[in-house]
This record gives sequence, C-alpha cells and structure tokens, in this order.
Amino acid sequence: MAELLYQDLSYQLNGILFEVQNELGTKFQEKHYLRAILSLLKKDNIPFNIEVPFKIEFRGNLLGSFRADLVVDNKILVELKATDRLTSDHKQQIIRYLDALKLDLALLVNFRSRPLQIWRIVRRAIKN
Repeated sequence: MAELLYQDLSYQLNGILFEVQNELGTKFQEKHYLRAILSLLKKDNIPFNIEVPFKIEFRGNLLGSFRADLVVDNKILVELKATDRLTSDHKQQIIRYLDALKLDLALLVNFRSRPLQIWRIVRRAIKN
C-alpha cells in the first residue's frame, strides 16, 4: 500500500477542520471558518499563508489573477466552501489552483455539510 502524501500534516489538518466544525457548526461563512482554522494552526505552530496570490498567463499575457484560501506549510492547499454540496466544478477549480501553485495536494472542505465533507485532491504530474 502506498503511503499518503503528507500523511502526518494531513492528519493534523483534518483534526483541526473537524474541531472547527464541531464548535462552530454549519451556519457560518467561509471567512469565519478560516479565522477559526488560523487560530488553531497558530496554536499548533503550523506554518501557513492565507489568500495566496497567483496568476494565470498564456504566452506572456495575463489571463487572470486568483487567490487561494490557505496554503499550509507550503505543501497543502486548503480551499474552504460553505455550500449545499461540493461539485465537479469545485474539484476542477482546485486542480487548476494546484497546477498554478505547483503543489501536489489539496483539501477541498465543505463546512455546510454534516458530517464535514473533505475531498483530498492529488495533482498528478503529466510526464512527456
């Protein structure tokens, strides 16, 4: 059986995410969940960056600028949602973000759902 990518950090993050939803429930906006997550990351001395900017370019032309919710320890992208359900569009968004940020793992988290919905998305590098 293959080892999970960033297994220990993923386990810590999952614990934090469940802890936040257990305390706050399902009724708040994404920004409220983010603030709660940040407080626990700080408490546990886990490094992070919020609203990480990145650009999409094509042949030197800027196509758009985006911000990722949270990158933990420069390894795991965490995107937060507070929606009725996660969709394939959400997943495709995360795959684009992973490619642009050159990261290999994302957690797509929906706080509106009970139990907490977490999709683990791994970017597969395309080899020529």
